[in-house]
Amino acid sequence: MKSRINAALAASAAALVAVGVALAAADRPAYGEPVARLSAADAREHADAIFACADQNRSETLDADEYAALAVVLAELSRLNGFVVLRSEIEDRIVPLPFQTPELTRSERTRIEAVARRDFYAAAGGDSQLSQAEYAEEQADRFADADRNRNGVLAAGELVAFAAHTASLDRSDA
Repeated sequence: MKSRINAALAASAAALVAVGVALAAADRPAYGEPVARLSAADAREHADAIFACADQNRSETLDADEYAALAVVLAELSRLNGFVVLRSEIEDRIVPLPFQTPELTRSERTRIEAVARRDFYAAAGGDSQLSQAEYAEEQADRFADADRNRNGVLAAGELVAFAAHTASLDRSDA
């Protein structure tokens, strides 16, 4: 009898803990908190996570179609959400876009895909495949371009510029 009561109490306690965890999770944003600073190491972790998502055929390389699709999807999601998601193994964080962006038009989608394909072939070289190392190098170059004060950390305007580039926003969108 005593073991049944203890089991019932344990089950009730577990249910209350589960409800508490669910309520606490409901208060948190789905993608984590906004990030104020992004280090080069954090940007590399993001690049590795994005590469893994983009490699749809699990070939450990990206082809031009995967790369172009990645650019269009990132642009669509960023505009839809109003922020860029920075992926990591521990927690996804966001960089809010500081301006309202319209939904992608067909011509904008075509422009983003064309620019992505140009960037792909510039980074991929003669084999028309982009390895994870090549993708990480390309993303490190984008990080360095945004790091205007060359301190290895993006903050404030640098972070917004990095996010806007990820969202494929051009100057007329800002």
